[in-house]
Amino acid sequence: MTTIITWKERVANLTYELGREPTLGELLEAAWIHEMTPEEIQEQRRSLVRNARCEHGEMDFEQCPKCREQT
Repeated sequence: MTTIITWKERVANLTYELGREPTLGELLEAAWIHEMTPEEIQEQRRSLVRNARCEHGEMDFEQCPKCREQT
């Protein structure tokens, strides 16, 4: 069984193994194999929603009263 670790833990492990801060290339390589935890997935969803503007351009689509009426 594979243990899922957080991105913060993955970076800490990589830093420890290298004995220095990882380069951008090393971080990108680590990101390729990283499997997000359920908490990271949920936080990413919240982040995307906060930054997604509705078609009316006023606020995010979950908070816009015009968009909510359409659903």
